[in-house]
Amino acid sequence: MAAYSEYYYNGQIRSYFVQFCTIFGGMQVMVGKNENNEPRLIPIPIVMAQKERVAAAIKAENTQNKMIRLPMFSAHIADIQFARDRQKGVGTTRRSTFMPSGGVFPTDVSVVEHRMPVPYDLIFELNVYASNQDQMMQILEQIMMIFDPILQVQTSDDYFDWTKITTVELTNIQPNDNYPIGIDRRILERTLTFTIPAYVSCPAQQHQKYVADIIMRLGAVSTGATTWDEIHGELDAQGVEDQYIFKLSDITLE
Repeated sequence: MAAYSEYYYNGQIRSYFVQFCTIFGGMQVMVGKNENNEPRLIPIPIVMAQKERVAAAIKAENTQNKMIRLPMFSAHIADIQFARDRQKGVGTTRRSTFMPSGGVFPTDVSVVEHRMPVPYDLIFELNVYASNQDQMMQILEQIMMIFDPILQVQTSDDYFDWTKITTVELTNIQPNDNYPIGIDRRILERTLTFTIPAYVSCPAQQHQKYVADIIMRLGAVSTGATTWDEIHGELDAQGVEDQYIFKLSDITLE
């Protein structure tokens, strides 16, 4: 039997990928100065692709479409590993009360049940392509200033999502220069490896199943009364009535 009978997709891995790419969005390199002696900056685009695909397009000069201009980034998820060191039990559920803004107590009070998210480590690779050493050094210096070696990011703004704050850690910088046949100038390439502690969450359930009233009946019954019907029957015969120990409606908020 399947754990969930209905289709559910919340784009959680995609959200991690978007946040990762956003870190490097807007980076620039200087390629000289203009007629006013001001630095001439060009942006560095980032694409979602395996490094082999991007390198092949550069080598083929991308004749089918638009010419690729260096420098550029390409990013992809290289590996996904289960993180047992961050696992908090199996099937653990968290319950918390919730009342929407402007709601009325206790009518609008509800209970939110959320199963413990499953921890993973997402291994990202960022491939940096440049046409000369000066561009590559500019790019690496900008990235190395951001990471020391950890950068904190937020993946969502959900009130009940306790996994929305995570970190991006720079773990390795690997050189991989290419000298393609038929191209005069070389292509400088660096592969930067990052690790993101990620969580994949199940859908939360919201309901109003909570203890609102506590009712008690005190009385003596015979030892032969073993079922609820027999116990209630003897208490009714004795005239023992229900006593409200607690009523949720008696609570008033100032």
